[in-house]
This record gives sequence, C-alpha cells and structure tokens, in this order.
Amino acid sequence: MKLFKTTFLISLSLLLYACGGGNDRQKFVKSPIDNLITKYIDKNDFNVMLADMDYKEDTDKYFHKYRILFQEKKLNLNKEQLQDSTSSANDIKIVNTDWQEVSPIIFDDYKNDLGMTILSKKNGILDKNTAPAGANDYVGNSRYGEWQTNSNGSSFWVFYGRYRLMSDLFFGPRYGYGGYYGYPRTYWRDYNSNYRGQRDYPKRGYTSNSTSNSNWSKKPTSFKNKVNSKVTRSASSLKSRGYTSRKSYSKTSRNTNRFSSSSSSRSTSGGFGK
Repeated sequence: MKLFKTTFLISLSLLLYACGGGNDRQKFVKSPIDNLITKYIDKNDFNVMLADMDYKEDTDKYFHKYRILFQEKKLNLNKEQLQDSTSSANDIKIVNTDWQEVSPIIFDDYKNDLGMTILSKKNGILDKNTAPAGANDYVGNSRYGEWQTNSNGSSFWVFYGRYRLMSDLFFGPRYGYGGYYGYPRTYWRDYNSNYRGQRDYPKRGYTSNSTSNSNWSKKPTSFKNKVNSKVTRSASSLKSRGYTSRKSYSKTSRNTNRFSSSSSSRSTSGGFGK
C-alpha cells in the first residue's frame, strides 16, 4: 500500500508539471502570426503589416487584422512603364486577413506597432523584428522607386507611378512626413544600419497617415489608454504563470529551411488563460 501511494503521488506530480504545474516550464501562446508562417511556408518573399487592432469589452477579447504583401515574379519594365501611374502593380499581391483573436500577451507585444511591418521573409529568411512599413524590402529597392533630393539637399524616397499604391499603404494618402515629400533617407539609413534583423525599430510618426482610417485609430484616446493598461496587466499575469510569446524569445532572423512543419506545430501549441 505504501509503494502504491508513493507511485501515485509521483505520477500525479508529473501530470501536474506536464499541464503547466512546473514554474520553469514555458508555455507558448498561440499566435495568428505563427499560423501565417505555417500557411505561407512555401513563399520566399513577403511582408506582414499590422493593419488594425481592437478590443471587445463585452467578450473581453483582443483582435488583430493583418495585411500581407507578396512579391510576385519580377517584371522587366523600362522607366516610362515604371512611371505609368495608370498601370497596376500586378507583381505585388496584397492579402488582407479577417479579424484574428489574439491573446493579451500578443496584443501587448504589438500594441505600439499599428501600421508597422511585424514579420518579413526575404529569400526564405524570417525576421520577426518590427520594422517601419516598407523599409525592409520596398524602400531603397530600385525595382519600386528611387531616391530624390529636394531643394534643401535632403534625400527622400519616392515610389514609381506604377507603385503609387505602395506609398498609400506605407505612408498614407498625404505621403510625406516632417516637411519631406517622401520617405526620409535618414530614417531608412538609421533602420538599415542599426535595426534591420537585429531588434525592433521604435515607433515613428510617419506610420500614422497610413492607419488614419483604421478601427483602432478612430477609438477615443481614453478607450485606448484603458485597453493598453488592462492588456499590460493581463499579459504580466500570464507571464507570471509561465506563458510567453514566440516574439519574446526569438526576434531575430531564422532560416525557414529549419522551420519544419513539426516545429511550426510546436510554435502554435498551447493556449492562453484570462
């Protein structure tokens, strides 16, 4: 009987630990971003922007919307064709997702990143660091635009007429920031030299134009402040119980050849509590 009790207690302890009873056991919350990585694992080049956010008080749930840009086959166009604003950029495919429920930890991770690129994949390499919209693959790429200089000698980026839609997506219809007509080269150099593939880029005001019509941007400041305070508390509570996000432990680039379907499944396993 004593041996039976001992065996039973050991088995119960192991079961509790496997279910999250062990304080040292990390539990990764399920994220729609990880699901997108799995869904488009065969795509070598794409960018994911955080297009919108929301919180529903009646259900106490948080939501994201994402905009995904895929680079299709490169077109061989001359300068006149590139500057033709009446032509569509059919070598860029844009997919907008429906509302996706996210855990408080995920919402807290990205609460300051509306309008930013939160995931990119270039030549098969993933980067989960937050970047200025378009800066990691479109701005500075002669396939889509060029650097110009204004009368003050300041350099800025302007998309070709064919890719005018890109400027609206990344910078908004007013397309300009801080007195510049386009995207300041100083910002791009700062990102490219000090942040690309290394760490999150701080929020900058030029993203506000592109998100001015978003659901979240139209919310009262008092509501957004209340939600941000609430989600920070909820995320801290979950983290104290061993939960974490994929972003918090792996922000740098990784080769997707190693990101197999089995590892993808592990990245999205587990749930989140309230």
